[in-house]
Amino acid sequence: MDTDGINSVTAQEMRNQLSDLLNRASYLKEPTLVTRQNKAVAVLISVEDWEQYTRLKKASEIPDAGSADHAGGEG
Repeated sequence: MDTDGINSVTAQEMRNQLSDLLNRASYLKEPTLVTRQNKAVAVLISVEDWEQYTRLKKASEIPDAGSADHAGGEG
């Protein structure tokens, strides 16, 4: 996971700083990586960033008209 330039906090730090982290995500569009036992477990992002992510994910799941799933009557 590429975490360069992303604020990172432990789950405990997130509990202690939740209000500030929510403001940073919401108003500054600053994502925060949440870790537990030195492993990334979640990312706090703004609603706008989440909506953009879901739009991009949905768009990438639309099969191409020329893909193998649609060619030659497979399936």
